[in-house]
Amino acid sequence: MTWVPLSGWAVDVPQSIVAPKVVPFANMRLKFTRGAYKRLQEKVNQLTRSKKSFNEILERTHLFFPFIEKILADENVPDDFKFQAVHESTLIGHAVSHTEDVGFWQIQKATGLGLQLTINHVVDERMHLIQSTKAAARFLKINHQYFDSWLGALLAYNRGRAGAVKIFPKKYYGAKVVRLDDKTDHYIISVIATKIAFEKMAGKKKHPKWQLFVYKQGHHGQTLADIAAHFKIEEKLLYEHNRWLRTTLVPPNTKCALLVPFLHSRSNIHPVLKLSNPLKNPLPQQKKNLTKLTSGQKINGSSHTDYAKYFKSVKIFPNIITLKDPRSTRLIKANGLVAIIAQKGDTVSFLAKLGNLQIDNFLLINDMKKTDQLIPGVIYYYSPKARKGGSHYHVVAPGEDIWRIAQRYGMKQSALLEKNRMKQVEKLEKGRILWLRFIRPRKIPVEYYEVDAIPR
Repeated sequence: MTWVPLSGWAVDVPQSIVAPKVVPFANMRLKFTRGAYKRLQEKVNQLTRSKKSFNEILERTHLFFPFIEKILADENVPDDFKFQAVHESTLIGHAVSHTEDVGFWQIQKATGLGLQLTINHVVDERMHLIQSTKAAARFLKINHQYFDSWLGALLAYNRGRAGAVKIFPKKYYGAKVVRLDDKTDHYIISVIATKIAFEKMAGKKKHPKWQLFVYKQGHHGQTLADIAAHFKIEEKLLYEHNRWLRTTLVPPNTKCALLVPFLHSRSNIHPVLKLSNPLKNPLPQQKKNLTKLTSGQKINGSSHTDYAKYFKSVKIFPNIITLKDPRSTRLIKANGLVAIIAQKGDTVSFLAKLGNLQIDNFLLINDMKKTDQLIPGVIYYYSPKARKGGSHYHVVAPGEDIWRIAQRYGMKQSALLEKNRMKQVEKLEKGRILWLRFIRPRKIPVEYYEVDAIPR
């Protein structure tokens, strides 16, 4: 159990907050042209216009900032990024945007899975304050390393790395003093304005009503009703602070801590979460059910998909068409996208140049790291890959891996992982059936086809 002490009370917003001419942010000094400063001040005014709304957000900072600040410090991410969470969701943990970004940090599902968050019918860690903050910190650190700039990392969070690369000025890379101008992205201006509006008061006081305890043990396999009754609090209140749960039962294998709110009047107690023994196997285990199939086999009394034809049709992909492109006779169209087949002796810089792409964009499009080497005979693309493949299924052949299969069908690797309910890249066994066009339904287990039994 972790006790989070808080002190003080919420206060009213001042009548006006004047933005400073120089703003310290993430170990940088930000300056502004006249046009950029005008935009900044307008955003600050907008954030502070409603006293009621401002104080509601302020109260949430008193409750949640102690957690966010500690995690950012542990992850070596500048403290200023806590204001990004305020901008993203106003610290409403169950917030969902019109683009289906979810949680405190407004994380998309594919991004969340890539950051190793658990997102399923039982748990959505994007709504968990601690887990989502750790994930956001990982994303920011990865992109800070890429841009050598926390400002670049901030922009990548909103635009994606490919989008940020296009508009983030090269002169900002590694810079400690940055002059923002009329072309500066609105997202950067908004986060900086959020810091200016809230920094003098946010997280400095005690929430007017609640304090939070964090339980890392003792809650697994228990119902929220039993936990609430144990602590003599309302079940609805407990649920409101744990919306990451999509069920009333805490799964036995979750790594998420439980947040339990108490009134300040109970600050002298030292509650221990010690309930009766948890239920045995209260939820379906999140394990893979492996089903071996052969031609003509039936499942649940109905004819199953004939995967043999998909194993044989793999020869159709990638669908290659020759091009008469003035840039190079080697350029082709694969799966509807301009691409090239790597040859022995090719380098990343050479292939990127052939397609008039910057190296960073080429790597991003092809789901590659800077340390990855080109593989002769593999297709590399010059425009963003699709989120669906041209076939419904793929039967894994010996030696295949997730990345090569994604390249074969011109799919984003993250999309291939999502469609097959993988949290991260897994080693594939021959015969495994991968879904390419739709997400594999939960009721359908991971399946394997007897590859050796399929006539070629």
